[in-house]
Amino acid sequence: MVLLAGIVNERIREAHQDKSAPMLMLFPEGTTTNGDFILPFKTGAFLAKAPVLPVILRYPYQRFSPAWDTISGVSISLAVRHVILLFCQFVNYLDVTWLPVYYPSQQEKDYPKLYADNFRRLMASEGNLTISDIGLAEKRIYHAALNGNNRLPSVLHRKDE
Repeated sequence: MVLLAGIVNERIREAHQDKSAPMLMLFPEGTTTNGDFILPFKTGAFLAKAPVLPVILRYPYQRFSPAWDTISGVSISLAVRHVILLFCQFVNYLDVTWLPVYYPSQQEKDYPKLYADNFRRLMASEGNLTISDIGLAEKRIYHAALNGNNRLPSVLHRKDE
């Protein structure tokens, strides 16, 4: 994971030094929600200490959510099922909200966790989102319970890891 964070931060720094480099889009939650909540942000994207262009994505739907918020786990069969259900909806919408560029303070540059938390609060406020401290591990437990699986998923880990 540390190696990946280093690669991402190197790529972010390159994009800020070379204006012709393509923009990099990151999803700091590491998962999706139903569009009403904002989950804890991972700090990796904030280690570069660079300004961030906040974008809020919402998938309004009537029958099936295009976001990966209704299906737990990742497998070929689940991905195929997801794509088939998407095709069964005549139209899939995406609402995009662009916010002004967020420039971190010196304190946020020195403490990436503070940067991530402050940025998350801004996005929650601007997007009218509820802040939730439930992470991916808890989401997997929830989906396991919904599917009648009484065993805890093997991918659970402590939040501070």
